[in-house]
Amino acid sequence: MTQLVLVCHGQTDWDKEKRVQGALDIPLNDVGKKEAQEISDKLSKFKISAVYSSPVACSFSTASEIAAPHKLKVKKADNLKELNQGFWQGLRLSDVKRRYKKQYNTWKISPAFGQPPKGESGKDAYDRAVCAAHKIIDKHRDETVCVVSGDIILSMIKDHFKETDAKKVWSAIPSKTWWEVLEVE
Repeated sequence: MTQLVLVCHGQTDWDKEKRVQGALDIPLNDVGKKEAQEISDKLSKFKISAVYSSPVACSFSTASEIAAPHKLKVKKADNLKELNQGFWQGLRLSDVKRRYKKQYNTWKISPAFGQPPKGESGKDAYDRAVCAAHKIIDKHRDETVCVVSGDIILSMIKDHFKETDAKKVWSAIPSKTWWEVLEVE
């Protein structure tokens, strides 16, 4: 059985400001760096064989902290990049809800059919994230592997393996900077 350790990156200034980060390359802030170190300390007790990360700065920095005590090099995976939220990226969530009310409501009700303007559909993001997770698992059978990304992509992966209704992806997203171990056959 493979253990898949899903880790959501540490805090960024945009998280703090409630801005839509999406797939943009935003670094960890000081709180996020501390959170990454705390997760690394907790995961240092695991026998992690590999660490995979979205290529964006906040995920890669978090992954690098986790990889260090295991003397591993982080493997960047483009398919783990957080969902591209198009025109919403950089906006405060309150502005998205106001300016893009119809698209946002569709997105919240049915993420598989929703799509931010000029962004990626929920279905496309789900398909690429799940495909990436399966490739990682196939490569690391019966090992413990860490995957670091943003909360939406990780929740999609989690929903897939727990066979949860994709419409519930939003309720499956815990607060920022979380980690969870999934056992996958």
